[in-house]
Amino acid sequence: MENIILKSIIEGVHLAVYSSIKPGSIHRLRLDSEAQVIVSNTLSVIDYIIEAINYGEKIRRGDIALTSIEIGKLIAKALRESYRWNSGRVYPQLIIPQLIYSIALSHSNVDSFLEGSGKVRESLKAILSINRWSEIREIINVLNSSGRRDMYEHLEATGITRLANIGSSVSLSELFRVLSSRWIGFSTLDIVEYNIPVYVKKLIDYYRTYKDTTSSIIALYLDFIRDKSPNWVREYIDQSLKYKLMTTREGAKILFELDNKMRRENIIYDEYVHLLALVIALGVFDGLRP
Repeated sequence: MENIILKSIIEGVHLAVYSSIKPGSIHRLRLDSEAQVIVSNTLSVIDYIIEAINYGEKIRRGDIALTSIEIGKLIAKALRESYRWNSGRVYPQLIIPQLIYSIALSHSNVDSFLEGSGKVRESLKAILSINRWSEIREIINVLNSSGRRDMYEHLEATGITRLANIGSSVSLSELFRVLSSRWIGFSTLDIVEYNIPVYVKKLIDYYRTYKDTTSSIIALYLDFIRDKSPNWVREYIDQSLKYKLMTTREGAKILFELDNKMRRENIIYDEYVHLLALVIALGVFDGLRP
């Protein structure tokens, strides 16, 4: 179980970042270092992903109680390591869901995420209900000290930092819900709407349609950004889908043109890579391959 969860997490971020061409987002053809840094965020915390998986196994065996796990300390250690490894460029909205889903997948012991999504949800619900102020404070403090002052200030503006400092009851679910209002990667931890199974199913269905992993990922990404984009972008999206995305020369050309135009207009959706990374990881867990 440990190997498949870890491989899925790594493959998920790799495919999310490098699949080309995702118009207006990070991909292999972009000439900057952001792609490498995002992948390195995951690589730098492999030891802690393994620790998270082991937590799940121990809980499942009854060796420890789920409510007793030191999730805040685990997250804090991972973010500090990423901060050191990546020269201060840390993506908690990527790393934290990877850690929490690693615990949940291991704890629920499912062979397929889609078939066992209900069990995974129950595991997530139990993890995210943790409200020990010491664990919450660990996460808040590490955001402040690991280069994500913006996230800390966002929490501060909502009053959560004050509540945590006086020991009031704030759950992990509430903490991440506040962060998800600005960083979409945290929306993967929303167990009320719990859209992740829907996204994973869409990804698998797109693969059956296109018989191509890259185009499947691009199709899902275009679903995410379509309603947020101006009409001229939507027209390009429709044309790219008509020509089957990266599976044809015409589709690839349209995506390339759209990417260039969106960048000129400063229409950027880089944050969706963090959402894609988790969705693709779960797709890989269910059998999706490059």
